[in-house]
Amino acid sequence: MTDQKKSLQEWLSWQESLHFSAIDLGLDRIQKVSAKLDLLWPDFPIITVAGTNGKGSTVALLSSILTESGYCVGAYTSPHILYYNERIALNGKPVEDEAICEAFAAIDAARGDVSLTYFEFGTLAAMWLFTRSAVDVVVLEVGLGGRLDAANLWNAEVAIVTSIGIDHISWLGDNREVIGREKAGIARPGKALICGDPEPPASIAAVAAEVGAQYIQYGSDFSVLQKTTVESAPMASGSFDVIFSGLSADEQADWLGLPLPGLLGDVQLRNAACALIALHQLRDRLPMPLPAVHRGLAGAKLSGRLQQLSVKPEVLVDVAHNPHAAQQLANWLQKNPTGGRNIVLFSILSDKDIKGILTALKTVVDEWHYFPLEDERAMLLSDIQAAMDSHNMVVAKSYAGLDQAWATLQPNLNSDDRVVAFGSFLVVSSMLENLP
Repeated sequence: MTDQKKSLQEWLSWQESLHFSAIDLGLDRIQKVSAKLDLLWPDFPIITVAGTNGKGSTVALLSSILTESGYCVGAYTSPHILYYNERIALNGKPVEDEAICEAFAAIDAARGDVSLTYFEFGTLAAMWLFTRSAVDVVVLEVGLGGRLDAANLWNAEVAIVTSIGIDHISWLGDNREVIGREKAGIARPGKALICGDPEPPASIAAVAAEVGAQYIQYGSDFSVLQKTTVESAPMASGSFDVIFSGLSADEQADWLGLPLPGLLGDVQLRNAACALIALHQLRDRLPMPLPAVHRGLAGAKLSGRLQQLSVKPEVLVDVAHNPHAAQQLANWLQKNPTGGRNIVLFSILSDKDIKGILTALKTVVDEWHYFPLEDERAMLLSDIQAAMDSHNMVVAKSYAGLDQAWATLQPNLNSDDRVVAFGSFLVVSSMLENLP
């Protein structure tokens, strides 16, 4: 496919069928094509972010602070919620269709007989566009795992592992030690590997030692202290401190009384701390004024992470799709009580741990309204029902789809109720598209 006049959707549809498997971890294919495109050795620093949860939030915080500091910032994330363009952003703004199509055409022309996955095409397109946009810095979010993920082709000046949970078992393994080793594979010799997981598997430190990375661990090398209690959504108030052993006394003073991140949830304090420590590693090359750091923290935004769509009743969407993320959501609901009911609109993909998710949220959710997703990977309605029954959910109602669930639920909401739509990026995208 070499016609540069093809639409973005046509390019994407073609890519979905090009490779024999949607997921095919490994760096050989992308390395060959990257070499042909002269992308292997970019002249801008790269921050790579891996983890089970918190990757997107950390990328958003990094990008916001860097942009506020006056730098041209490229950010690559996945998956998207509404539009593919969300994956490739310059200074927080998605790249236009035409530019992405131009990148795809260049990649297709260079790849020869090398077959690429959908994700590999996107990763190469991002780096092709960043190189031609004269960016000052790039933030790459790992798609799956770390060691063999396409985003790990390039040597990062700083690597971040946000958290380790059980997810993508078929690809990464079924225990945190194995998963941690895969995600820590983004570490590079002599460079910082920052881990924000408060109880990390030992494999992360082991990988850092094996490759000769500088290991910086939450709880031992840095910590966060919230100065005031976060108030109920939508607005948080107060400040927080980041205490980091790698700072001088003067530098440490600047990291006290920081504004709370613009993203809701206590876990965002750890994500923000990881972002700040990563940027500290680049301070000589990319100095950042303290006011810009404050603006970047407070102004960070990201769709689908405890994103408020309405008030009275409050409606939130969240992409939590594994037990680790569900527990974070449960913690937030407990710390931010509402005057009415906590109600969820829920669905999930078939490869996810629905039992772990229900266990995490059972005691904080008053009503479950569930439905099947319109996707070939969707969990069957009967399987969701069986999981609900096994957890003895008192109020659990099923629907043919999200539209029916929302249409039935909405007229019966009270002004002090809270609705959280979660379980998959597809749930969030459907709510954003269809909410009146």
